[in-house]
Amino acid sequence: MPFLYKKFFEQVPVNNVTEFKASKGVNQIQFLIPAVNGAILSTQDLMFTGNLQVDTADNTAYSQALFGADGIACDSVLGLHNLIDRVDLISARGNTLIEQRLNYQLISKYQRGVQAESNLENGRFNNQQLVSSQVRGSRNFLGRQAFADDGQSFSIQLNTGLMKNNNQALNLSEIGGLIVRIYLTEPVNGFFNINPASAGTTIGNNFNYSLKNVKMFGRYSYVTDDMLGALNGVRYRKTDNLISVIQSSNDTLTNQPQVNALHKMVYVYQPNKDSANNKDVNNMATNMVSGLKQYLLSMNGVRMPLDYAVDIVPRIQQLPTDTGLGNRVKGNAEQSMLAISALNDQFPPTHSLVNAQNQAKALENQLTNTTESSLNVDVIGMNYSFNFEDYTVAVPNDLMSINVESATNTSEANLPDGSGSSRDIIGDSQTQNLFIEYDAQLNYSSMSSGR
Repeated sequence: MPFLYKKFFEQVPVNNVTEFKASKGVNQIQFLIPAVNGAILSTQDLMFTGNLQVDTADNTAYSQALFGADGIACDSVLGLHNLIDRVDLISARGNTLIEQRLNYQLISKYQRGVQAESNLENGRFNNQQLVSSQVRGSRNFLGRQAFADDGQSFSIQLNTGLMKNNNQALNLSEIGGLIVRIYLTEPVNGFFNINPASAGTTIGNNFNYSLKNVKMFGRYSYVTDDMLGALNGVRYRKTDNLISVIQSSNDTLTNQPQVNALHKMVYVYQPNKDSANNKDVNNMATNMVSGLKQYLLSMNGVRMPLDYAVDIVPRIQQLPTDTGLGNRVKGNAEQSMLAISALNDQFPPTHSLVNAQNQAKALENQLTNTTESSLNVDVIGMNYSFNFEDYTVAVPNDLMSINVESATNTSEANLPDGSGSSRDIIGDSQTQNLFIEYDAQLNYSSMSSGR
């Protein structure tokens, strides 16, 4: 698309607040990107910047001296994204909601599974997002020496469909300007204790964090009137979450996506007692349902797109433990290949965080009640684009089912069952987060997004 010229801009929050706190303060940040005559907006150019401060009780700076051997951390794959609970994108014309990204952290986590560990370690694809290949690396971003210090600088691209997967530009004149509203998460949800039994400072209800000097910067692109008039809508990738609960060792769960352009379906499992505002675990861990044995996908009662069950061999509960916790890896290469292919949107799939080493580290965390690593992205994924660019499947009234056989609510050996220092994972029901990614079309005339 030819441009007459481009111009950078920087916006401060309209809240008239200089410091935003997750608790005991203002926890919503709102920006207005106004419409400018003759200008369009590339949402992929928008960056959210500021400084992160973490405090213990009484506004005491969380300094490196308080870390001890462990300290607190955030998910090292997410970094600053782990502190955002929800993002709303609103048209200033009539205050109309365009996109609402709920489950922001969990969606961002599995989508960032396309990274390699070396990317996180060396900063590739990392524009000051406070990420790392190790949880102690993300911990180091949280400490500062003095309260007068403004904290760790960050700059991130917000992970929503319109912000990240939109290859077209917004006609700001048609939507009357764009309102970006960011909701911060609670400290006990955004941070976790690396080792709850550590002698170092552990997070409690008196912990807090704040974001200072926050801004939104990007650039306008100025075009001709003829080109501006031709922009009457925009297509982007949208993600919804359909929630179910696995309550037994053999469950069949059915959902109805009701979309006309389905790209992929990704299943993420979380133990109900082991996530959501639990300060002693990583609430954004994307580990597989415990003791997975096999799964089967179907559509309207017919096995599709796989006409067979994917068997997990060897299963983790069948492996000997005398070689050390970190060497116990389960697996089915086909399950991993399908997951990586869905995450990458391409075949053959490229590198990702879906691998046996990260699976073994995640299991060791559960058995020792520590969080030494947060790299594991172990999901069930299916790409309904079949890795063809721009190919989608219409499922407006179809029933999509998955049958999952696992060790949920069993007493099978060699799994985290609550004995010793282990967390009780297999004795707990598990939430199944089914994330469906599909094309949505924003029509400027009606200011509505079709499914």
